[in-house]
Amino acid sequence: MKLTKTCARFLRKHGGTILAVAASVGVVATAIETGRATTKAKHLLEVDEALRKYNEDEQGIVEESLTKKGIAKVCWKAYIPAAILGGGTIACILGSNALNKKQIASLTAAYMALGKTYQEYRRQVAEQIGVEEEKDIYKDTQDVLETPAPAGTDEEKLLCYEPISKRYFHATETELMDAFYNVNRNFALNGEVSLNDFYSFLPGLDFIPEGDMLGWCAEYLSNEWEYYWIDFNYARQTTDDGLEVYYVTAFQEPIKEYLDYDPTRREPF
Repeated sequence: MKLTKTCARFLRKHGGTILAVAASVGVVATAIETGRATTKAKHLLEVDEALRKYNEDEQGIVEESLTKKGIAKVCWKAYIPAAILGGGTIACILGSNALNKKQIASLTAAYMALGKTYQEYRRQVAEQIGVEEEKDIYKDTQDVLETPAPAGTDEEKLLCYEPISKRYFHATETELMDAFYNVNRNFALNGEVSLNDFYSFLPGLDFIPEGDMLGWCAEYLSNEWEYYWIDFNYARQTTDDGLEVYYVTAFQEPIKEYLDYDPTRREPF
């Protein structure tokens, strides 16, 4: 069962690439097989011509020259393998194009949902503090983002804690934000992402055995949260002995058996 799910997950992620490679191989194979078919067809025509000459010399039977239709009747079997390869190649090209369109549509939907959430957030902030104050804060934020960082400066490594696997690791804020973005990008492209996929983008965290069984899927987020974006966060906390630790969490918790999501029988992890 687990192997089947793993294979299905692999095909969902890499199906477009696999079909594109298969189509490329198919183009080459079709060209080669067409060349072989032409050689076979030429041989068949030579055999037919020899037979016609034999009938004329030995039996006195004079036959008319082959028409184009007659040549096709003699040679068509030689081109069957090339036709099959060509049809398979066309199917791979169409399949790859369909999968790519689906991934692009998922990514577009995710960005639209993110933009909608962002606009709603700005609207609520403006209601709380006033429109002019919100515009001033937004302008100040844009100025900070457009100011280049001083050359040669190194970001501080933060001590982080991941509560599901109960592990500590060090990462910069940029590395954390990159991890959050890449996980959501993979989620938008594939419609699902596992906890181990998330760990693969965090420095120093290896996979865990249960990490492939925990994750997020589009059906889960749309049904229970009504949008397609995983809200990751890193919150600073201070331990009793004064140590500062950043807890890295997702607002929407990963669920078990996310590839077979069923809202009627979902259990917490």
